[in-house]
Amino acid sequence: MHDQQPVRHQPVRPDREQPAWALIGPGIAALTGLYLLTVTLGSGEFLQRALGLTSQNTLLATVAYLVSAVVASAAGVALGRRFLTGVSVPAVMVMIVGVLVVAFAAGTAMLLGGEVLSGLGAGGVAGATAASAWRTGRRRGAVIAVLAGLGALALIAGPFLGRALAEVLAWRWAYLIAVPFLLLGLIVTAVAGVILFVTRQRAQASAPGVPYPHPQAGPQPWSAPPPPGHRGPEH
Repeated sequence: MHDQQPVRHQPVRPDREQPAWALIGPGIAALTGLYLLTVTLGSGEFLQRALGLTSQNTLLATVAYLVSAVVASAAGVALGRRFLTGVSVPAVMVMIVGVLVVAFAAGTAMLLGGEVLSGLGAGGVAGATAASAWRTGRRRGAVIAVLAGLGALALIAGPFLGRALAEVLAWRWAYLIAVPFLLLGLIVTAVAGVILFVTRQRAQASAPGVPYPHPQAGPQPWSAPPPPGHRGPEH
């Protein structure tokens, strides 16, 4: 008779469907990025007068933002499907840096550099959000519709809000107003990422899984302990 070796269970990979609430933080940042795309259409006139720029300079800044966003969005889509938090957090941080550079720009070089940084961050988080929205299961249609509707509003609001802030305060506030929203998106994204990690670790640990043999499994001799008082075989 051989020992019946203990059977361990290989954890089953938890369901990778993305909960809709995990997109709140990245969604806030992505919508802010859409606002930043069109804000120059309203604040550009004030920006030109303050920095002594031409309309070509402001147009070039908008193009730099757009091109950077498109390039980064490809990476965001490719990596964001599996690493929403890992892509979104650094992308939002890059956005914050870029917005601050633009807001405190003293010339064309700083303006273009800030727009490139902002565009890279915005494209990354927008691509990750779009890719993850596609993996929200049965709620996918509703999630995509909400994001698309809010995105359209952000694009439309950019020029009007940018001009209003530039007239009432200064053109720099048209960009600085985005920083609190980006910080909020960053915090919500980080918290959601921690919750997702803990939840999936617990689900993986409690899953029944697929059995596989113990590393020391194999035919090994085994005998039951002798009953009390048994002397063993006589030779």
